[in-house]
Amino acid sequence: MKIHRIHSGAGESLVEVTVSAVIFLMMMAVLQGSISFCTNAQHKSEEIRQENAEICRNLQSASYIPGAENMTYLFKATTADGETPGAEAAVLFRIAVELGTKEVTYLDADGTPKTTTFYLFGASDAKGTGEADDGTEDTGGDAP
Repeated sequence: MKIHRIHSGAGESLVEVTVSAVIFLMMMAVLQGSISFCTNAQHKSEEIRQENAEICRNLQSASYIPGAENMTYLFKATTADGETPGAEAAVLFRIAVELGTKEVTYLDADGTPKTTTFYLFGASDAKGTGEADDGTEDTGGDAP
């Protein structure tokens, strides 16, 4: 009769099974943390989107507050190397604008009212719109 020996190297030991279970549980913890983070980020994104939509709605109905300062922006022609050919000869056109504001009040995610100020360019007068006061086109040749 043949004697069969039990091989000690066959199968998994208790230590190997325990280590495998610990590694599996650590991976599940990382997965759960990433899912939780993504869920929180999605909720925050939805709150921000709703706030921005309310700000845009309120901005459309907000009244324009004229500013005290008027500016004239000059648009000049340049050469291929970026130089301006003469001081007044290079002016293509001018745009006169008024620097104004619009204030928007909205509720944030906590229900607290907040106010945001938007700075806008408004038309200061007929000059700078491409037409002179007498109905002829403004070529931008005169000083502002």
